[in-house]
Amino acid sequence: MKRFLIRMSAALALGWLGTLPAMAADDGTDGDLPAKMTGRSERLDIYGAGMCHQCEWRPHAKVMAAADQCGAGADGKANLALFECGRNPACDSVCNFVRCEAQ
Repeated sequence: MKRFLIRMSAALALGWLGTLPAMAADDGTDGDLPAKMTGRSERLDIYGAGMCHQCEWRPHAKVMAAADQCGAGADGKANLALFECGRNPACDSVCNFVRCEAQ
């Protein structure tokens, strides 16, 4: 196995060394490369940059304090309520009141 690895390394090194004269003889022409673009754009094309992105409403249940909708308990703490939370098309977090939780 050791001999095999040594022979493979030597073969790869010789193969790589064989390409050096071809690289040195490069005349500066780009034979297989496409023609250079004239009017280069400085715009950075990254997904989401400059594109309209909309979030999709994917609601999930969340239990939170809701003094406005459900009032407060005897101890002064707000009663809990079930909300449906998600993101609106502008990607803002939104929670909609569903119902008060049973005490």
